[in-house]
Amino acid sequence: MQVKYSTMLDARKVKQLREWSSQTKVPQAKLLEEAIDLLGASLAHDVVTPAYRRVVDQVIKEDLPALKRLAK
Repeated sequence: MQVKYSTMLDARKVKQLREWSSQTKVPQAKLLEEAIDLLGASLAHDVVTPAYRRVVDQVIKEDLPALKRLAK
């Protein structure tokens, strides 16, 4: 079952979507569906979100000198 859905996108992204659609002859809606499927598959394999990973990486970076001292 398909449901009508609307959203706001950055003008640059809309332009790129239109170009891809024109180049591939694939409707914009189908390209968006495929992008959502790819994102879903990616997230299913990586339980840690990119935003959370950035937070953890930043904390480790800030604590690295102390961790190195403790390791000695």
